[in-house]
Amino acid sequence: MFDEDDISQQREESTRLAKQQRISDVRAQMATQTGRRFVWRLLVDTRFESQKTLFDTHGGRQSYLIGAYEVGRAMADEIRTLCPEQYLLMVRENTTVNSEE
Repeated sequence: MFDEDDISQQREESTRLAKQQRISDVRAQMATQTGRRFVWRLLVDTRFESQKTLFDTHGGRQSYLIGAYEVGRAMADEIRTLCPEQYLLMVRENTTVNSEE
């Protein structure tokens, strides 16, 4: 029916398409002000773009906070790689608004 080369080629194509879809999704999200505001809120909630400490005397809670931080860090790294100018715009939009309050 299918040989190993066909299956391998289909998997590679599927992986390539999924990667292209991810890139398109990130760029589309960062292309609008509402998308950038949503992403900023996620980065703040994961404490990546926050002044809150990751330290907690409870080991389980601290592990949770560090895990959330790593999710935020990975998301920020991906955005800075795919659309660095939009990342900077997002930071400017949200730090300007926060400092005026």
